[in-house]
Amino acid sequence: MKFAIGTTRAGLTLKKDIIAALEKHGHEVDDLGMKDESEFIAYHVAAANVARSVSEGKYEKGIIICGTGAGSTIVANKFKGVYAVHCSNGFEAKRAVAVNNANVLVLAEWLTPGQHGIEILETWLNTKFGEGFDPKWQEFLKNCYLEIQQMEKEQFK
Repeated sequence: MKFAIGTTRAGLTLKKDIIAALEKHGHEVDDLGMKDESEFIAYHVAAANVARSVSEGKYEKGIIICGTGAGSTIVANKFKGVYAVHCSNGFEAKRAVAVNNANVLVLAEWLTPGQHGIEILETWLNTKFGEGFDPKWQEFLKNCYLEIQQMEKEQFK
């Protein structure tokens, strides 16, 4: 799978761990944010770079890393077809995909140590939409997802 990743200065350290984990599992990663300390890209620009690329279908999934995760999540969800969620643990990551089909993971370097970030990432990657629910509930979740997509059509004109 091909991923877009974008970070601010506050995400540079965790980003290295996340890219290494993705590449270890055979994924390709394109860095759309800050590459090193010598440049500056604001959180809203890095988040928009990733979200836009996912929205346009260039990438199936995206990862954004900043200080707290809050601002990047807000920005990313301004793009049609982007379901960004900030996760601070594996339970949130699992539910974000199983219930909400989240396609952009936002991590907070100030709050998330490297190994913990990798565990969150791997849970997010290894969960499927509807996983763990009986067929009736899976159908409910699918219908919710379709209704949300309809809301997007109405709101993103």
